[in-house]
Amino acid sequence: NLPRSGYLASATSIAWTSGQTLDSAADNEYTDLSDEVDNSTNKYMFADVEVVLASVAFTGTDSGIEVYLVPSVDGTNYPTWTGNGTADEQENNGFFVGFVSTTGTTAAQRMVLRDVELPNGKYKWAFRNRGNVTLAGSGNSASWRPHSVAA
Repeated sequence: NLPRSGYLASATSIAWTSGQTLDSAADNEYTDLSDEVDNSTNKYMFADVEVVLASVAFTGTDSGIEVYLVPSVDGTNYPTWTGNGTADEQENNGFFVGFVSTTGTTAAQRMVLRDVELPNGKYKWAFRNRGNVTLAGSGNSASWRPHSVAA
């Protein structure tokens, strides 16, 4: 096990200038891609991702949120991502980085996905609501906080 660096920066909100966000996402709905994050200078190795959801009636032992990270290899173009829909999209599968579970009850949720490996360049975040309910119209957010291994 390599020693950890500790967090290298404050948590950064994941933002969408336009398109489907976590707010009002229907059950099984993918968000659109978030605004771009540029890791070209800092080259953070990992991030912990926090997802905060407003209270709705989450149900089932499979209730949660899927987390996706979509990289740009050339720094300009992104691979195909199909958001703002509830149908399974095979082109999205390769970008899955983890799942955070809800309590499966009617309550606000705060969940953390640890140690998501980050690309060296630019990337965008996306999510899929698997909460078995439509998410609240406001009060939902996600953020990431970078860390690495100690030198």
